[in-house]
Amino acid sequence: MARDVMDLAVVTAAWGTYGRFLPDWAASIAEQTVAPAEVVLVDAGIDDQDARDTALVTLEDAGIDHVLVRANYEGMGAAMNLAVSRCSTEWVIRLDADDTLLPWAIEDVRDLAADADVVSLGAIRDGRAVLFEKVSAEWILSGRQGSLAPSAFRRRFWEQAPFIEANDWIESAFWVGLAHQGARFVPTTRPGFVYRQWSGSHSATISPRDKAAARRQHLDLCARWAPHES
Repeated sequence: MARDVMDLAVVTAAWGTYGRFLPDWAASIAEQTVAPAEVVLVDAGIDDQDARDTALVTLEDAGIDHVLVRANYEGMGAAMNLAVSRCSTEWVIRLDADDTLLPWAIEDVRDLAADADVVSLGAIRDGRAVLFEKVSAEWILSGRQGSLAPSAFRRRFWEQAPFIEANDWIESAFWVGLAHQGARFVPTTRPGFVYRQWSGSHSATISPRDKAAARRQHLDLCARWAPHES
């Protein structure tokens, strides 16, 4: 029986040793109870081409339209903006190559989409569930965390505030940009993906100095765009 399909793209940029995780990444997309309309993978210098090709075969066998884009790595923000620019769907999930979706992730996005512009997917991280029950645009603009990388968003909001390319700690500032536009943030009531932390992952290798600079940038954006009482 054919699965339902949502007007949503799963977009990923991978480079270096991230390629070895792509077979699991692809399998998690292929196993969705509601399929994405398309998948975009940016190969920004993947070491393990065999793993990449295995992932693409998995998507092909699942009947999922997919696009492979080859590019030089010029930072995470640039890679992700390239990935999103190549899709044409109303909704987007940015799924890191080393993370995996749980089977109901896109189904949960579809069920919440009518009242949302961002669906904050809960995560399983270090064996425990992480949810964002109180998330809202105001919550984001107050400096709190309310969405992780694979949360789903309407593409038109990205068009007004794409991923920042000035540094490689892009995620928090992206959600601030969407909140500033008035995006409606709605949380899922269960985890939608599994977050993988490993020694070579981006979040583990970025320097403390760069993390601190990005954190200041995030808080500056929150202060600039936070709603003010009249």
